[in-house]
Formats: sequence, structure tokens, C-alpha cells
Amino acid sequence: MIVSDATPLLHLARAGLLDLLPKLYVRAVVPTSVWDEVRGRGEPRPESQVLEEASETWIKVRSLAARDRRKSEALRRAAPVGQGEADAIALAEALEAQILMDDRVAIDLARMRGVETRWTTSVVLDAHRRGILDRVAARRAVKDLVESGLWIRQDVLLRILAILGER
Repeated sequence: MIVSDATPLLHLARAGLLDLLPKLYVRAVVPTSVWDEVRGRGEPRPESQVLEEASETWIKVRSLAARDRRKSEALRRAAPVGQGEADAIALAEALEAQILMDDRVAIDLARMRGVETRWTTSVVLDAHRRGILDRVAARRAVKDLVESGLWIRQDVLLRILAILGER
């Protein structure tokens, strides 16, 4: 099980890679605020259909308990993070689960609280390490994530491609 913020779900869905999550983690849990962000306000997002289908099987939407809502509010007061990020950190802490997110400040905050973090690109690397994606498919997946709009620092991108055998 992994807790996820909105950005990884959106980019994995846009890149056609959402199905990697249940293969790696069996289930993804998201707080209600993250699910609302994923679904979009007003006009549905292009990736809404695949996310809705996943929510019927392996994505679980969860409301925060009162204690976790207070924790989330304290996190937002302590650092410049959004509600979805703070809620996801509070939920991951409560469930003693890893968290999937890409915002550097939110990741640092989660790590300071002892929550193990994963980046969206970690999903591809983990899938490659576990034999779910071969090198060619993993390199293509990284490129698809970039094309989906996921911003990856150039030095990190080069390191990922080197791990995957592309120089």
C-alpha cells in the first residue's frame, strides 16, 4: 500500500502508466482532498475516466480522522504546502505507509516526520528493478512522463537514464 498525492496519479495516468501502481503496491490510498484535486473541479480532466475506473478497484479514497485533520492543519501552518499534500502526509503517517509525491518541500516535510517518500519517477525505476518493465519500456516510460508535463531536473533525468542504460 502507498499513499499518493495528486501529481503522481495525474502524470502516471496521462503517460499511460497508472497500472504500474497496483503491480508495485497493490493499493493506493488518497485523502479526499487529493481525490477532489485529481478529479478536477468543474470540467473533468482527460485522465478522469482511467482514474475513476482505478477507484473502483485499487485506489481507495479515505477521509481523514479528526486527529489527522488537525495534524494536516499544523503541517500547512508549518510549511508552504497545499491541503492535498498536508492531508497525504498526515494519512501516510497514520497508516504508517510510504507516500508518493513530487513537491520538494512536501517531501522534505514528510521525511522530517519519518515518512518514507517516493517520487513519480521512482515508480518507473521500481518497476524496472522488479522486472515489470524492461530497459526499453522503462526509458520510454520516463520519456512519456516528461511528455505528460512532469518536470524532472536535468541532473536527475540524466541519472535515471544512466540507471536505465541510456547515456
